[in-house]
Amino acid sequence: MTGYKENQLIHIDPIEAFQDNYIWLIHNDQNSIIVDPGDAKPVISALERKKLNLVAILITHHHADHIGGVIALQEKYPHIKIFAPQKDKYDFVNISLKNGDEINIPELQINYKIIEIPGHTQGHIAYYDMKNLFCGDTLFACGCGRIFDGTHEQMYNSLKKISVLPKSTKVYCAHEYTKKNIAFALSLNPNDVNLKSREKLLSNVKNTIPSSLEEELKTNPFLKCTSFEAFKKLRDLKDQY
Repeated sequence: MTGYKENQLIHIDPIEAFQDNYIWLIHNDQNSIIVDPGDAKPVISALERKKLNLVAILITHHHADHIGGVIALQEKYPHIKIFAPQKDKYDFVNISLKNGDEINIPELQINYKIIEIPGHTQGHIAYYDMKNLFCGDTLFACGCGRIFDGTHEQMYNSLKKISVLPKSTKVYCAHEYTKKNIAFALSLNPNDVNLKSREKLLSNVKNTIPSSLEEELKTNPFLKCTSFEAFKKLRDLKDQY
């Protein structure tokens, strides 16, 4: 990617919303970016508490629990830029993004590469800064998203696309599903040493995100699928779990 060298002063904090959503707050103690604000209230509260200026919103997909707070934030912070998938339709003005695009947030000295990862939805995208991946509801810790208006085949291919990123990549998904996902994985492979180790490590941990891609490749049953048929069978099984 072109542009800025890695900015060491960036912090990434979770803002909890609804029952199990994470809205991600990316900041440098002055300016900030919000990822998938399903609810404006906890976002405004966090921004005011930390005395942060909001400069941009990053949207991964169109579901209400990811965009429900956008218009209220736009009204409160009228100069913000809002980035969203080109293949979706939104009720707010946005800069539409497709696979391979790069965006530049100069206030934080960050560039993001856009990776299209459909499956959960047709238009789903991820934001990748060569170190951190904001992947919405596509890849979860030890799991993956349900199929809504995308297809199983799209999801399988999207997970393959993510799996070839550097193993050190930190994975910032949008829901706290990890322990349930580990339980499902263990129901299939109760003697898996890596899974049992992960379960033990997280037993007293509340916020389990981010995970690393290395950890996902070792323990995530969906990333281990070597054929589309195996993936579809596993996803259908998880839907009934």
